[in-house]
Amino acid sequence: MTLHHSDPEMGPPRGHYVFVDGPSIDGTLGRVIGQPPGPDTRPDWRRLEAFVKQHGGPAPYSATFVFWAPGQQGFMHFLRTSGFMIALGDRFTPGQSCADLIRERIERLNSTADDEQSWQVIVGTHNSELISELPELASRAERITVFGFTEFLPDAPELEDLIDFYDIEDDAQLFRTALPRVEFDDEVDERAVFDPDAAYQPALVRPPAAERHVVPRTFAPRPQGEERDFYLIVDGRSIEKELGEILGEKPNPGTRPDWGTVLDFARSQTNSADGEVKALFVHIAPGHAGFRRALKDLGYTSSPVRLDDTQPMRPVVEEFICGLLGARVFRGESGADPAPDIMVIGHGQALFDALSDIPNRGQRLCALGFPERMPLVESYPRIEQLDLERDAQAFGAELPREFGVDVDDFDPDEELSKLF
Repeated sequence: MTLHHSDPEMGPPRGHYVFVDGPSIDGTLGRVIGQPPGPDTRPDWRRLEAFVKQHGGPAPYSATFVFWAPGQQGFMHFLRTSGFMIALGDRFTPGQSCADLIRERIERLNSTADDEQSWQVIVGTHNSELISELPELASRAERITVFGFTEFLPDAPELEDLIDFYDIEDDAQLFRTALPRVEFDDEVDERAVFDPDAAYQPALVRPPAAERHVVPRTFAPRPQGEERDFYLIVDGRSIEKELGEILGEKPNPGTRPDWGTVLDFARSQTNSADGEVKALFVHIAPGHAGFRRALKDLGYTSSPVRLDDTQPMRPVVEEFICGLLGARVFRGESGADPAPDIMVIGHGQALFDALSDIPNRGQRLCALGFPERMPLVESYPRIEQLDLERDAQAFGAELPREFGVDVDDFDPDEELSKLF
């Protein structure tokens, strides 16, 4: 399918009206990956606004996510905090009820549009009937865009001059890691696109990600040094606490770090012989079984730590990691030479003390997290502080971090303009 873009001389629209057909996107994603999608394989919907404004120009953005009632509360909260309004369709007419809601809203927009008003409509769906009706439904719109998995979008040459088609992965880049894209026979069972109970039956495997248009993460070059093993140790409780304070709410699957990207970053920093990282994720016992399986699939070993019933706030995860850092292999006393490089994801002073207590045998010691929440660099000169957001690029959207004003270097006029 040919993908095409807007006329560069076209002025910016006054509004972007976005509609996502949730069951269509989710059901088709299941066919693409060969199994029902989960929180770790669904799109990062926070990235959608940036894609729309990149290709449609700066303008007010209104997005509606349509899916079946009653809807999962956690997912609905995530959508609302990501800037979406929510519309609920009838679960007993899957696919079509959501498409009907989208039709109604677009018709309403079209009927109330001023002749002088410049606006556009963007729809995420694979529903061929809805797509074919869009030019008439939004006849007064300046531009109509459809995004989805291009191998499932209708091959309709008569629509190519009326609708811009984009791929949800390659163009919109809504996925943090490359999908195992598959191709299917020309005759697609429409039930399987909308019915989550239909079997997912991939036919031919698409070319690997390296042969497709996928924008990879790029990290700063690793420091050159002696060949050493590399350990990555994650204090899961510390990240949850610090991230929650930054966000002002409990993190959810959509706002937590992409642990696959974190591991890729660690691999970019290692000087180990095979380029691999020994990654350990430490968390409170027992831990969510699905999350632990996902960590294992990514390449982590997970270690649950039991809470202290008499002291619920005791930092048992941090204490466990501090104890691990006293192991002979980390201290270079196990007979293995040289001592390994160590990267710890955490913020507690006890972790920094434990790292600093390791004898200096030329190894690299790093703390990865939010440096503004770590102890002063001057107090721990051996420990390199790296940023989980900026260096490891672990988040799909910019975090609302507060770094404070540097009293030794600020412009009073500029600062006052920010305050009032």
